[in-house]
Amino acid sequence: MNMVVKYALATILLTGLAPSMASARPVFPAAPRTCDVLGAAYTAASSSKVPIYPVDVRPSWRSLEPGKFVPSFKAQLALKASEFDNLVAQERVYRIDQFQPRCGWSGTASHRVDDEGHPMFTSFTSPIFSTDGRLALVEVSFQDNGRFGYGSLCIVRSTGNRWLARCLPSWIA
Repeated sequence: MNMVVKYALATILLTGLAPSMASARPVFPAAPRTCDVLGAAYTAASSSKVPIYPVDVRPSWRSLEPGKFVPSFKAQLALKASEFDNLVAQERVYRIDQFQPRCGWSGTASHRVDDEGHPMFTSFTSPIFSTDGRLALVEVSFQDNGRFGYGSLCIVRSTGNRWLARCLPSWIA
């Protein structure tokens, strides 16, 4: 078998998509709207007052499933019921497992370290956008190369020409 045929078969086996469809899928991780939302979420999750961006970004091992949130956590999001329901309805549209953004970040580079000085890497779940595109939900995770890590679930809203995020602790290990 020649290399092109091997590549096509491997792509179909690994992704379930024909090569032309598989090559179209990576547009979302690099889209300006996606990157703007992730930048706002990272800045808020880091408690920064100025835009910052992560230096070490790796694929997410988590997927965002708001339809499975327990009622008490759902209440902490302070979203209208219609907003939350809309995001749940969009969950399957935007889900990308092992999501890794490909952004040309703006702001200041941020090298994260834990309380003991260990370097940390960042991962993002694939953001879920509302049908009107003005609201998004994304989880930002910070982990060291050992076992320690934590995440923040961020509600990100468009305010005209920029995105603002508010984040809540979502997990720790």
